[in-house]
Amino acid sequence: MMTVLLLLGSMLLLSILGVPLVFAILASSLATLLVYRPGIPFEIVPQLFVNGIDRSVLLAVVFFFLAGELMNRGGITQRIVDFANALVGPIRGGLGHVNILSSVFFSGISGSAVADTAAVGSTMIPAMVRHGYSRAFSAAVTQTSSVIGPIIPPSIPVIVYAVLAEVSVGRMFLAGIVPGLVVSLCLMVAVYVISLRRGYPKEARVPMAAILKRGVDAGLALFAPLIIVGGILGGVFTATEAGAVAVLYSFLLGRLGYRELSWRDAWTAMLQSARGAATVMVILGASTLFAWIVADLQVSRTVGAAILAVSEQPWLVLLLINLFVLLVGLFMDPLAAMIILVPIFLPTVIEIGVDPIHFGIVFVLNLMIGLCTPPVGYLIYLSAAIAEARPEEVIRESLPFLAALLVALFLCMYVPAITLTLPALMD
Repeated sequence: MMTVLLLLGSMLLLSILGVPLVFAILASSLATLLVYRPGIPFEIVPQLFVNGIDRSVLLAVVFFFLAGELMNRGGITQRIVDFANALVGPIRGGLGHVNILSSVFFSGISGSAVADTAAVGSTMIPAMVRHGYSRAFSAAVTQTSSVIGPIIPPSIPVIVYAVLAEVSVGRMFLAGIVPGLVVSLCLMVAVYVISLRRGYPKEARVPMAAILKRGVDAGLALFAPLIIVGGILGGVFTATEAGAVAVLYSFLLGRLGYRELSWRDAWTAMLQSARGAATVMVILGASTLFAWIVADLQVSRTVGAAILAVSEQPWLVLLLINLFVLLVGLFMDPLAAMIILVPIFLPTVIEIGVDPIHFGIVFVLNLMIGLCTPPVGYLIYLSAAIAEARPEEVIRESLPFLAALLVALFLCMYVPAITLTLPALMD
């Protein structure tokens, strides 16, 4: 127990002190090895680090990062927003619903909550402010709806979970579609209720001909997720090859289709995606050492025994795990939390009969909620910066939407059919 406290406590302390996450993980792991296994050769550290990222499926992360960046710069965002506005703008609180639906559409391209907030927020927040919505409310809608990005495929966190849990990426992608729509519906209900109380406007109804025209304009972009998911499920290509196809499609669409992607934009996209992918990879490599120590200390068995000592009822075990993950998500980067906690909790949930794919989607959604909550929540500060609002105001306006996200989380947790119906079609 003291060794576990040293491992976890030192990592959390270093993170709180502002040490970059990868170095906090490595330092805590090395300190634990010195205490727990002083005679072990330290050559194992670089070996485990390299083994953690030496998996071909992780190339999909690199490709999807690049595809998202190319789409961001290729004129896609405004076309998606225009199409979403035509569909849901006439509902009370119209631009709030447009913001959410734009995130649904954009999630099929980027797979990243941060990219969603930056792309959709830069277009939607100024538009909402011009139409009378408060800056903080506009930012709150944007940041909470960006949670949909890593749920609906393609999704970078889902790929990482699939690698950790050794489950099918294709099944995980299918499992995220309905939960993503459930999240969007819960958020739209919250927007509608708040808009009724505050008298927020609705947009003018768009003629059917204009809806069809905007749908055609956005259709080429919205066809990308169909190629990705359909190709994987149809056995045409693997998840990694799907990422490469997504990059090629994004480049051709932005360069030749919409003619808005310059060579300078493409080069910038490559640099940004390389930076984002490198961040993920070094954290994965460092966390592999961390996970090896966790397995060697048999932490998962200890934690599992402690949870099952409280109850063996699946609903209560899931509740306890998710409450703990929600708490961790307040303070820890989602990717690091996933890499550390999945090896600890996955054996326990499998033991009580929970499908690992169902658990994975719930787990990812849970950690994404942490991006919208203080003190770490990246999306709070990003959306506040775009809206030129104070983060405290954005947090206050986000409370009803966080409640809606929790409702969606518990629906997905306790109604397995939401996540498992589509993957079952592959059988």
